[in-house]
Amino acid sequence: MSDKDWFLEHDKKPSLYGWIFNQMAMGAVYGAVVFFGVILFILALYALGNLLPEDSKFAPAPMPQIEGQLLLDDDRHLI
Repeated sequence: MSDKDWFLEHDKKPSLYGWIFNQMAMGAVYGAVVFFGVILFILALYALGNLLPEDSKFAPAPMPQIEGQLLLDDDRHLI
């Protein structure tokens, strides 16, 4: 046997600090990929919405009661 502390001759001795840093750095990279992926998805939807014709943006609301257009029996607005 040799007098080396670590059995892999060309590698340095493993460090718990290095392993923790590696794990946290990879977690930060994964988090950044997810975060910027969501941002890019939202921007892509916005760009797609800008490509639509102007007439599609002036359509009536699909649920008019949300805008306060639903009337009660005594002509009061629900909202």
